Amino acid sequence: MRRVLVDTNVLLSFLTDRNATQQSQAAALLEEAASGASQLLLHQCVLTELVYVLRNLYERESRDVAELLRDLFELPGIEPVDALAWPRVLDLWPTALKDFGDAVLVAAGVQHRADAVATFDRDLARRLSRFTLADYWAG
Repeated sequence: MRRVLVDTNVLLSFLTDRNATQQSQAAALLEEAASGASQLLLHQCVLTELVYVLRNLYERESRDVAELLRDLFELPGIEPVDALAWPRVLDLWPTALKDFGDAVLVAAGVQHRADAVATFDRDLARRLSRFTLADYWAG
């Protein structure tokens, strides 16, 4: 089973109408997990960012966001993870990766032995192979 760490932007595209193409790709990823072909890792930092963006940028009510999270956690193939090797994050940021969130995602991907990272951030996706991670969308 392929282990895929999911970036916040994928979850946002799935849960909102911000980009129809990305929403379709994210839905296919979740269907793949539901079929048992993949296990989707949702890191605590990604979930925290998701809640922040839904609450503050999309102005969703807290109750609605909490319900979205409950529904997400009940989907087959979803595994919330929270461990993070902070020394590794700081080894990556800001030298190897200029974006702090990218450093967190890469460190979490390596630590949790993800086979790939699902992200719509093309800049990050191009850099993943330097850290022994694959870009999920590259196939």
